[in-house]
Amino acid sequence: MLNIDTILFPTDFSSVAEGAFAHAAHLALRTGATIHVFNVHSPEEGDAENPMEFLPVEPVEGTQVAEATPQRVEVKTATQERGTVSVVYIQTDSSSPTEAINNHARTHDVDLVVMGTHGRKGVNRLLSGSVTEEVVRQAPCPVFTVLAGEDERTPPTIDRVLAPVDLSEQSPSVVDHAAGLSEAYAAPLDLLHVVEEAAYPTVYGIDPLTPSLPDVQDRAREALETLAARIDIGTDMVHAHVLSGYAARDIVEFAEENASDLIVMATHGRTGLERFLIGSVAEKVVRRAPCPVFTLKSFGKSLLPESETQESE
Repeated sequence: MLNIDTILFPTDFSSVAEGAFAHAAHLALRTGATIHVFNVHSPEEGDAENPMEFLPVEPVEGTQVAEATPQRVEVKTATQERGTVSVVYIQTDSSSPTEAINNHARTHDVDLVVMGTHGRKGVNRLLSGSVTEEVVRQAPCPVFTVLAGEDERTPPTIDRVLAPVDLSEQSPSVVDHAAGLSEAYAAPLDLLHVVEEAAYPTVYGIDPLTPSLPDVQDRAREALETLAARIDIGTDMVHAHVLSGYAARDIVEFAEENASDLIVMATHGRTGLERFLIGSVAEKVVRRAPCPVFTLKSFGKSLLPESETQESE
């Protein structure tokens, strides 16, 4: 099970946010985490809206968690279960939702940000696509993004988890986080590696697409099976897949064709930069995926138990 003590749930009171809250509630119920329901009010928006109409929780003013009293509230989770979790409501004024969210995450040692994407229209709305992408780039912890659905008040359950890995040194951590989420949702796990095809301009007088060597795919499958062997959630629940093509495109297509309900992947951000970077593959998947995406950084917070973190290194 993943170590999650605090979940930050940014909301703009839209139905998109409501769907994301069901996932935050599920993980809080499984881990005992406290949910920080966080609303950023822009001075340009005028009067603040009535908070959290979809939650049985009264607002507690103040921008510091220490000034707010956690409340036990009844919630409905992403698996349509009901339970009681600890919730703190926090509202703050800021002209920069991204900065407010990430500052709160750093200041209060948040373990996971769960937020919707593409909320209400308008540059100052909390869940605009650009705000969500910036949080994914800059947050010091993993981010769980939830897309708007046709029925946002009844979010889909997580029945299958997909973990794309590039077989880099970060892959064990990605797989272990994916296994923790698979366990939390009691869902099978697919491990996927895409062997990138080499493309050459036709000016060289050769076929523009050079198929991957079978030996490369065999080695990739062997590496995936080694990663799968470290997972203790039942051998029949872990499946290894190797494709040849283009990572971002094939990850999204695999998720669509295999009814994946959650994608777990690394952002490949770099340290030592004023703004954290997100790899092009992860950025494209977050934008195009047909399901929620859980992203983590090599230099960001790990949600693995200490023993598993050491094994992953």
